[in-house]
Amino acid sequence: MLTDNDIRRLVDRIVSRYAPVAVGTFGSYAVGFERPASDLDLFVIKPTAETRSARRRAVQRILFGTLYRLDVHVFTPDEFEEKVNEALSFTWTIARQARLYYWTPEAEGVVPSLRPRVCRGLARRPEAPVDVPVF
Repeated sequence: MLTDNDIRRLVDRIVSRYAPVAVGTFGSYAVGFERPASDLDLFVIKPTAETRSARRRAVQRILFGTLYRLDVHVFTPDEFEEKVNEALSFTWTIARQARLYYWTPEAEGVVPSLRPRVCRGLARRPEAPVDVPVF
């Protein structure tokens, strides 16, 4: 199973190489029901014109070589917010389970549905970029 530090190292790799506005987990690791066979469900939010598949491949390349089972979803802010208020939609579920690991001031304005998670002090604010070693 992954520790919180393991997850933070993965998030730091994404942040240093992809410049998102928000990164977090959802699913079993976010709600505290992870098991040895659990995968890590990550969501990344970045304003970009890249296609959905190009965004996903970019983050998967950043995480290449990771020995953990990962399920990565990369959204633009508009995609995330589009259905976040529709009960049981994918982003509705993510917003209610989210454990934020990274949150920027820009995210405040473009992803308002996640603000309650920030208010609970779960997210780390951006710091000076750090070159995170590949593990």
